[in-house]
Amino acid sequence: MRIATGGKLLNFGYWTKDITNPLQAQIQLTKLFGVYGSFDTAQTILDVGSGFSIPALHWIHSYSNLKIYCLNISLKQLKSANSVILRNQPSESVNLNLNSIPNIYNRIFHINSTSTSMPFRNESVERIAAFESAQHFKPMAQFIHESNRILKNSGQLIMAMPVMTNDSDLMPFSKSYNLGILAVTWASEHYSVRMLESLLLKDGFELSKVEYIGENIYGPLAEFYIQNRDKLRSEITKEYPKFLEIILYKSMVKMKVAFDRNFIDYVLIKAIKR
Repeated sequence: MRIATGGKLLNFGYWTKDITNPLQAQIQLTKLFGVYGSFDTAQTILDVGSGFSIPALHWIHSYSNLKIYCLNISLKQLKSANSVILRNQPSESVNLNLNSIPNIYNRIFHINSTSTSMPFRNESVERIAAFESAQHFKPMAQFIHESNRILKNSGQLIMAMPVMTNDSDLMPFSKSYNLGILAVTWASEHYSVRMLESLLLKDGFELSKVEYIGENIYGPLAEFYIQNRDKLRSEITKEYPKFLEIILYKSMVKMKVAFDRNFIDYVLIKAIKR
């Protein structure tokens, strides 16, 4: 992903007609998530599974009153994220001018922790964001329970994630169906929206809004790879063996097939603490 995009956003991207490359699509999905989560009305956000914190930098750039706590299990990624801010040389990986972000050092904070035991006081944040990360949280029920504890009343849990589309097929496909590149990036738990809704309701959340956006995710990404394979293969094989690129290509095609056959989708989920 990093070789293909030149960045560290690490999401699948949201593709529209005016998008021409993966990095643009990734930035587009990052912006879409902020709008969907009403970040303009929030002051504190806990970004769980924050990766290299690049989405958080985009959000504090767009929303002037926002403070973001970036929580991640990978200490290496957190150190890399902190280094980007301290060096203030982020152009290649961030696509932002950090000098244009007022008071940046007091607006983004890095925390090394798991998603199921988060070091925050009860009712202390307004939003919890899981931006293409919740599919890795295990067990999901414990993450949702922790989110309920930490959120203020009427606070929102916002998630963007791949999902299975049919509960009855969940076990067979999660174990035997080839999901392509998702088999690597989504190798942990496989949830359907119905399962997620059940877990959320059980812990006192109200499911406010669900948007299915898979048609702007999987197919366009696979098509981009297929159409630009020669160039991408040249870049990828500078660092990895040729057979890995072949596997990557085939996995992109299989991912698209899985979506076309309605086995998978991608959703935005907003749940409110009641």
